[in-house]
Amino acid sequence: MSAVGRRPEGSGADALAGMLEPYAPGEFLDSTWGVNFLHVRGRAGRFAHMMPWGRLSEIVSRQRLDFPRLRLARDGKSLPISSYLRHQAGGRQKTTIPRLKSAGLARSLREGATLVLDAVDELSEPIEELAKGLELFFRERVQVNLYAGWQTSRGFDLHWDDHDVFILQVTGRKRWSVYGQTRPYPLVNDIEKAQRPEHAPLWEGTLEDGDLLYIPRGWWHVAVPLAEPTLHLTVGVHNRTGLDLLRWLSDRARASETFRRDLPRLASAGERAAHNARLREELLAAWDDSAIERFYEELDARAEPRARVALPWVATPDAAPPGGPTVVRLLAPRPFKLEAAGGVVEFDSMGQRWRFAEAALPVLRALSERRACTVAGLCEAARGRVDEQTVRAFLAELAHKGFVAFDVEGRGGA
Repeated sequence: MSAVGRRPEGSGADALAGMLEPYAPGEFLDSTWGVNFLHVRGRAGRFAHMMPWGRLSEIVSRQRLDFPRLRLARDGKSLPISSYLRHQAGGRQKTTIPRLKSAGLARSLREGATLVLDAVDELSEPIEELAKGLELFFRERVQVNLYAGWQTSRGFDLHWDDHDVFILQVTGRKRWSVYGQTRPYPLVNDIEKAQRPEHAPLWEGTLEDGDLLYIPRGWWHVAVPLAEPTLHLTVGVHNRTGLDLLRWLSDRARASETFRRDLPRLASAGERAAHNARLREELLAAWDDSAIERFYEELDARAEPRARVALPWVATPDAAPPGGPTVVRLLAPRPFKLEAAGGVVEFDSMGQRWRFAEAALPVLRALSERRACTVAGLCEAARGRVDEQTVRAFLAELAHKGFVAFDVEGRGGA
């Protein structure tokens, strides 16, 4: 069984498996992730539910989307904002409100512009569910952007991204060229620029409806529409680097008097050498064999949940979970470690330390393992320790604190 197959139910592994299907996730992680591109032929229509044209039309028409979240690009350049948006004075608030110029937007799209919508995972529940699952699996920030085109003009020139990307072809076709790296693991604000590739593409091909293309961070690529409506999603996984670890160590060094002290510029060479030695000694002591694991643990504990609110439940004082087939969904975006001792259970999650009576352990464990449980199932898990009324009161407390969401017949939120 692969490493993915051994992961528990609430690990997000199913999100990766569903996206890569029919390619094996274990094989992907062993041979492709971070080191090579991958093109997977998929069943036509398998991504169609994530963003049908009608849903995109509704989002663009009804949401007050502003630049740069909503933008148009053609031949590697952003179109003037005034060609598709106007900003109206907001009255007493002394702000401006973006208003869509429908005719201007349509004209630009007919003339070859690509429509770009950033963070579409915040605007579509199916895309959000995919992003949440992948974020839980990779334990890194995941953002999904949308690109739609109609003619043959490319939206962006040949470029590389500073994060790994999965391209999901939702509808239509698009021609892609992938070149690989010219500088290993380039950065946006790098000390040396990654040079444009002068060699032929490593791969050229057409993404069909239902196909997937994975491109590692730093690999040059370009995409061109084929004179037909085409829409794809780019799922970006933002992995941490050694520089992030170094910044974390630097932040922790603020607790050290040695690091807070002024550097001895006017001291003797011997005194400066001694001070340098003390700095190095403290840094190496902090940078021990467990540094990366401690860094990951802190990142997981600080990760913020995605916004989710359902009224009237969270605004009702002392409200128990709604009646009927209610599902309780865990909102914590990362796994957490439950520590039970001395009659209490504690854990770090969502930027704070949580502390409850140990009787809450069965409920918390069930949520952490499955991430979605019925109220009845959680009451059953706590049977013999606490009664149903207490479990329901506890769940209401978790909902008010933004730790869980009540989903009533699959229609609810938090």
